Amino acid sequence: MSEITVKIVNDTTRLESLSDVWNNLLSRGKDESSVFLTYEWVTTWWKHFGDGKKLNVLLMEKGPDVVGIIQLMRTDYRIGPFQQCVLETIGAVNYNCIALTSDENREEVAAAFNTYLEQELGKRGLVLRLPLVPDDNYFLESLRNVCSQLPGSLVFHEKLTTLAPYMPLPETWEDYYYSLAQKKRWLYRRKLRALQEIGSVKYLICNRRNLESRLNKFFELHQTRWQSVGVRGIFSDPKMMQFYIDVATLFLKKGWFHFSYLAVDGEMVSGEYCFIYGNKLYGSTTARDINYQKYSVGTLHFISLLRDAIEAGIREFDFLKGDEHYKFHWTRLFRKYLQVVVMKKGWFPILQIKWFDILLRAYELRQYDLKEVYHLYLLRKRERAEKKRMGLHI
Repeated sequence: MSEITVKIVNDTTRLESLSDVWNNLLSRGKDESSVFLTYEWVTTWWKHFGDGKKLNVLLMEKGPDVVGIIQLMRTDYRIGPFQQCVLETIGAVNYNCIALTSDENREEVAAAFNTYLEQELGKRGLVLRLPLVPDDNYFLESLRNVCSQLPGSLVFHEKLTTLAPYMPLPETWEDYYYSLAQKKRWLYRRKLRALQEIGSVKYLICNRRNLESRLNKFFELHQTRWQSVGVRGIFSDPKMMQFYIDVATLFLKKGWFHFSYLAVDGEMVSGEYCFIYGNKLYGSTTARDINYQKYSVGTLHFISLLRDAIEAGIREFDFLKGDEHYKFHWTRLFRKYLQVVVMKKGWFPILQIKWFDILLRAYELRQYDLKEVYHLYLLRKRERAEKKRMGLHI
């Protein structure tokens, strides 16, 4: 029997007192760490989007030591007369490592988590949903092992939801540049010359002094681009804009934030909102000026960003969730992102899973009006056609 005991943190004050314990544990989990597991990311996300949800952070204790933290919350999904209470990871919007734990305690923490789920998921039909988990996630593997060795009353279901392309980066810029096909290098130079003919082109990195003004311009470009295809962008929500500003301000102090932009005559035409953590550059959000589309400003910007990253010693660029075709112009490597659902086993487990999927899809679609749903359908259709043209069968 595991020596680990589980304690629940369900109030903000207690969560705010965990920073030292959290950061100490994060530094010990070297095999699997991420900027999205940091105390700063989780608490900032909760501050902006925790309304209507309940904290359910699990502290795994072994004697006097905290050997695991699983940052969960309880969310109620309601569609008409139907309601489902779901345990979910706090802040899992780009990437989900599930748990914060040291390498030597991972198996025990997974076993304690399984025991907790056995006890809790039967109450009021509670379901665990873990979105955006990489299929090679260490903690997920431990959880799989526990569930296979200790078959019980739980249904453990995994489903591929999206891909996350990534690029290993070489030691020098020259190594990367000359690995590109000659045609790509020629196109890059031609686009750059064309852009330089209309103004002064500069690649710039944002600092604390101009952070907010540059981000406001970034939000504007992002919104204009999405509205041009008939869909509200994420920054139509003022809470999302403030979240981005707060994360940027906090992460900049930690050395975890990298915001670069391409400017023509001093005016931003492309922006890249990124994070730096563990020798990896995470591409979180991009924005482009649609008036400069023919100049491929996104490509020109990304080339400069890669050069900056390689010269700074970064060894991987992670595009994060989404299999948009433009990402595969740069790499054909990708990670598979899964949704993991765990629920109490009933008479018809397959129907249980399907019903849960239908409920979540209906809830997500409810966030859009019918016109936006139609435009999203057209965007996805074009995306599939473009990937087929590129020979991508994924």
